[in-house]
Amino acid sequence: MSVIENAIIERICALCEIPSVSGNEGKVAKRAAGLLEQDGLSVELQEVEPGRSNVIARLKTGREGSRLLFNGHLDTLPPPAEGWTRDPYRPAIENGRLYAAEVNNMKGAVGGMMWAMAELQRRSADLCGEIILSAVVGECDSLGLGTVSALERGLTADFCINGEPTDLAVMTSHAGVTQLKLTVHGHPAHVSQRAQGIDAISGLVALLRHIREDALTYTAHPDFPGLPTIHVGVIAGGILPSMLAPSAEARIDVRTVPGMTPQSVLGDLQRLIEEAKKQDAKLKAEVVLSKRPTFMQPHPFHMATDAPIVTAVAKAHLAVSAKPAHVGTLVPQVFFGSDASHILAAGIPTAIYGPGQVSDISTANESIAVADVVTAAQTYLASALSLCAKGRPS
Repeated sequence: MSVIENAIIERICALCEIPSVSGNEGKVAKRAAGLLEQDGLSVELQEVEPGRSNVIARLKTGREGSRLLFNGHLDTLPPPAEGWTRDPYRPAIENGRLYAAEVNNMKGAVGGMMWAMAELQRRSADLCGEIILSAVVGECDSLGLGTVSALERGLTADFCINGEPTDLAVMTSHAGVTQLKLTVHGHPAHVSQRAQGIDAISGLVALLRHIREDALTYTAHPDFPGLPTIHVGVIAGGILPSMLAPSAEARIDVRTVPGMTPQSVLGDLQRLIEEAKKQDAKLKAEVVLSKRPTFMQPHPFHMATDAPIVTAVAKAHLAVSAKPAHVGTLVPQVFFGSDASHILAAGIPTAIYGPGQVSDISTANESIAVADVVTAAQTYLASALSLCAKGRPS
């Protein structure tokens, strides 16, 4: 490998050597911060919760110009428990692929951004404005805790590149994600005295028959194919098989399109409950939005395909790879959520671009093409050199 390729891969491997399942990002954040400081950048460890810190690295040129933000998450999903034939935390390269746990989602992109920041620091005399890297916690578990915390503390920019895995396409749309808890209350009684009780599980089952997309208020959008969706992913209730349940609950996930909000989805399900109560006077039920820090309720993400940041990343990719990037909607990624939605909601135009394929995320013996992480890292660098070139109008 070339000197550049080695430098990129070294940073990615430094992250991949450290387990960082959501809630346990402390060690990897310190490793990332230490490497960025060695590269001469100004670094802040920004505590979000005890033991969970964002890494905010800044390159301030001292000259007026655009502010560019790189954004990626340090936390990961739990790797598969079975099927590995190698140590998931001992990165290794074989046949042009880098094998490591959660390298696709998204330590490959974050390591590439770190390398780009180091290169930009070395070239800072040719730059204007400010370039920032936010390597955050709390994306995989809450869809935004770290990024929202950073934004609330003043993180801002004129443009952003988020590095979620897009297989080197420039993604411009993905669903919003609303999550809720539906609870039905009953009155416990032994099965021998059923008439004296109210079974919450039966009430919940009756309600769930109506939890369908046609219960939602929305206008279909061509950039969001197959959306919206509504899904009941968790059901819990009861105390004993021989007892009528005193309570039962369902956790609901709704993937939304533009025009829908967490409040509109909540209103739709509240109306559904009120209609059900007209049919069953004994029904006691309520639905509430999942709240911070458990879940951050990201809105739909949607950017114009000709937005300046989208165009800049697409041009940079072409310059690096000599191949045009797909720009627009991706399937299945359009069903995903990401921190890009919070960044866009804060008024920062954002493009999503990163290495990695959806089919490789959280698999045993997970791997990523070395050529792809190198292309992504060099595209991040080229994008910044274009957007923050000295003399470029801000």
